[in-house]
Amino acid sequence: MSTTNSTAKLFEQQGYVLQPGAFSPDEIKAFRKRVHEQYKLDEAAGLTFQMTHTSSEARYAKGCLLSKPLLRDILFDERILNLAKSILETDQLIYFGDSSYQIGTGLRGFHRDCLDREHNSGKDWESKYTLIRLGLYLQDHSNYSGGLKVKPGTHDKKDGPSVFINNHPGDLVAWSLKLLHSGNAVKLKFLPSLCIDNQGIENRIPNFLKKEEEQERISLFMTFAAPSAHVERYIEEYEKKRADTVAHLKASIYDTSTLEWSKKKGVDVKVIFPESQLAS
Repeated sequence: MSTTNSTAKLFEQQGYVLQPGAFSPDEIKAFRKRVHEQYKLDEAAGLTFQMTHTSSEARYAKGCLLSKPLLRDILFDERILNLAKSILETDQLIYFGDSSYQIGTGLRGFHRDCLDREHNSGKDWESKYTLIRLGLYLQDHSNYSGGLKVKPGTHDKKDGPSVFINNHPGDLVAWSLKLLHSGNAVKLKFLPSLCIDNQGIENRIPNFLKKEEEQERISLFMTFAAPSAHVERYIEEYEKKRADTVAHLKASIYDTSTLEWSKKKGVDVKVIFPESQLAS
C-alpha cells in the first residue's frame, strides 16, 4: 500500500475522513430494510437490548456484524475495506469483532474510544496509532440531527472546536479511536450550523427546536486495525475486560464458511473467545 496516498495524509492531519457517495440511494434503502429484518431475527434469538439511560432511545443487538447473516456482506464490502486499507496504509486488515448496528437515537457527549483517553498520556500516544472506526449512516445528517460531531486534530492535541460531519446517506466516515467525537448530534432549526458542545444543554433541547429527519436513525459501526502492539493491547485491556464487550463477542458466532470468506477478503479475523464458537 502506498505511503503517500491523499486519504492517509488527510486522515493524519484531521483524525477523520469523509468519503462521499460510497453507496447508492438504492443500496441504502435496501440496507435499512435488512437492518430491520436482522433486528427481528436477533429479537427472536434473545439478543436485542436497550440502554437503561434517560437520554438514549436506541436499540441494539449483541453479536458483531460478521455474525449477522443479513449484514456481514456490508461489513466486508470492498468499498469499506479499501477505505480502511487506504487510511491505515496496509493490505493486512485486522478485525476483532468490534462492530454493531444501532436503531434510534443514542447517547451524546464528546469522548475518545482509545484506551488512554487523556491527551498525551499512555501508550496510545507514544507511537503511530493503528485503530480506526467507520460509520455508515442510513439517513441524511447534512441537514438533520443524529449525525457525528468531531473535534478535528484532537487525535494529536488536547482539544479544539467541533464541526458537524454533515454526511449524506451513503457517505462513509472514518475516524481515529483517539479523536474526540460525539454521536447523535443535535441540529437546531434556526441555527443549523451551531455545534452545541455541552452535553447537558444538548440533551435538554426540546424536540420542536431540533431539525429531525422523518426516517428513524439507523447506523452501522465497525472497527479495523493494522497489525501493531496497539491492537493487541486494545483487545487484551478493553475487549476482554468489559462485561458488555465480552457479552458482545461471545454472541459473535462464526461458522467455518464465514471465516474462510473473511480470509478471501483479506481480513484477519481475531476470534477472541473461541470456546463460544459453534462446532462446524
